[in-house]
Parts: sequence; structure tokens; C-alpha cells
Amino acid sequence: MNAQDLITLLQPHFPSGKIEAANQGNKFDVRVVDDSFEGKRAVARQQAVLGLVSDKFASGEIHALNIQALTYAQWHEMQAKQAAQ
Repeated sequence: MNAQDLITLLQPHFPSGKIEAANQGNKFDVRVVDDSFEGKRAVARQQAVLGLVSDKFASGEIHALNIQALTYAQWHEMQAKQAAQ
């Protein structure tokens, strides 16, 4: 499994979302931006993503997964802060 495989796996579950991923071996970083996270705590957001890849952990295709799950408003705010630096 590579970063693009992870994006392809997640995209159908977040059809209006923006998904970015990177990996080194079987360790992944993923950012999912989707308004379905609105009103959810960070743990619930991460669980929403983890639940979609639990079989990949069981098979060893994913060893570690760092998840950043944001709404579009949060992502735009983050982008603005980065641009101001």
C-alpha cells in the first residue's frame, strides 16, 4: 500500500472531501478535510478515519497512521496562518 492507495480507499467515504497522504514504508500521514467532521471532537474524527482502514492494520499494510481530520473552515484558517508566516 502507498499514499495514493490510501487516498483511493478513503475518497469514496468523503466524496466532497480533500484528502492528502504521504508514507514512508507502512507508516502514513493523512489529512482529510471534510465538513462531515463539523461538531465532532478530534477523537471521533480520527475514529471515523481509522474505522475505514482497520483491516489494513490487521494485515500489516499500515503500521502507523497519523491523522489530521479538519473541516474546510479549519483547513482554510490553517492555510491563512501558514501564508501569513
